[in-house]
Amino acid sequence: MKVRTKFTLWISLAALATATIFSLFVYVELVEEPYRLIDRELSEIAETVFNNLEFSNFFEEARLLNEDQHVNRYWLKIINSTGKAIFTSPLAREFDIPFFEDKKAYFIKEDIPLTSLWIAPQDAIKLEEVKGDSVRFRVLVLTRAFSEQKFTLLIAKPLLFLDLELQELLTRLIIGIFTIIIVIFVLSYLLAGRILQPLATINYKIKEIRENSLDRRIPLGTSKDELYCLSLSLNSMVDRLENSFYRQKEFVSNAAHELKSPLTILMLGQEELLTKSSSGPIHSELEKQLGIMRRLSRLIRNLLDISRLEQDENCAREPVRVDILIERVLEDYHEILEAQNIAVETEIEKCHFSGDSEKILRLIINLIDNATKYNTETSCRIRITARTNKGKVHLTIANTSQEIPPADLQRLFEQFFRVEKSRSQYSGGSGLGLTIAERIVELHGGSIEVKNSEGWTTFFVTLL
Repeated sequence: MKVRTKFTLWISLAALATATIFSLFVYVELVEEPYRLIDRELSEIAETVFNNLEFSNFFEEARLLNEDQHVNRYWLKIINSTGKAIFTSPLAREFDIPFFEDKKAYFIKEDIPLTSLWIAPQDAIKLEEVKGDSVRFRVLVLTRAFSEQKFTLLIAKPLLFLDLELQELLTRLIIGIFTIIIVIFVLSYLLAGRILQPLATINYKIKEIRENSLDRRIPLGTSKDELYCLSLSLNSMVDRLENSFYRQKEFVSNAAHELKSPLTILMLGQEELLTKSSSGPIHSELEKQLGIMRRLSRLIRNLLDISRLEQDENCAREPVRVDILIERVLEDYHEILEAQNIAVETEIEKCHFSGDSEKILRLIINLIDNATKYNTETSCRIRITARTNKGKVHLTIANTSQEIPPADLQRLFEQFFRVEKSRSQYSGGSGLGLTIAERIVELHGGSIEVKNSEGWTTFFVTLL
């Protein structure tokens, strides 16, 4: 999971937790306040009933209570000390509410016809929103003593429309929470992208720094924050790598130069001895040593070429005819191909290209030389195709070969890597030819890849 996604999720989860806790707190407070107001209202009604009721003339007062439209809006029952109901409001005659002696206020739910309730004219339209006949009541219990008798008054108010409003409030809070979370998620994602943009820039610049572009550096920001320190540390590391690479290349180049001259002198001496010596064991040993020296000379030449190519960051551009260069190399290899009975199939178009002709020639030589050396012992064939498409030159060189393991196939362009060590030594290969070819292609901004299937090893080259 990307850091940007993690940052967004953590911020969103924190916002969700905060919004949920805050919304629950607000919801509880908003719910508790109406209940407190209803309890106060019921308490005032109950106190009014007790204060205005003359229990000495109870039946007359009870008649007056029945005629009180205000009282009839509530469920109301008065119980004497024996548990007998001495007064019930019209709504209390419709259904009974259980009495809990240990509770002063509680909720109860009853299934009753909504037509039994008193509905204010302005609330009548809201009845369409009510589903079912289940109604919740808030019940309040008050006890008073008169003339050595204890009377208990139960009063309840339906919470029909209050429940609707609380349900609507809860729905709005949930919608609000999810809306806030979506907004915070989007803003967090954008904010994370803005915060991590310098890291993306650093990552992009690091990817641009390769072995042939170690002179590049990560630009330092204006604010000296943690990213500034990171960029400074990375630049310091690249400085050390550049110095190490430079010293290594310089050593290889100098060593190759120092070895080239004495080796040439030794080869000339060996050739002179061969011309003077007759056939025999000494002559054979001299030929063997001369072959080893020639192979060592090719290795030194390849090392010098790699050293020069790695130090080059670009190449000269001039008109090049790739098809002519291919024909030239095939002509030079004509005798070798005939001697090894290698059949060559070509499909070469006229290919105009702007590049370094010497380097392209070396590329073609290395690929054809590789196809010649590592061909099969029987049914030896080489296929060469060249064509131009949309300003790009597509060159394909394939040869019959044994199956190359996939793990080795990916390492063919590594320096000194050879699939068959013994055969490479016999054929004089040093494991640097394909490395040089890859570097030449990179200098021309192209690409090279290799595939091995159905007894063929194919190199695909694209030059820009």
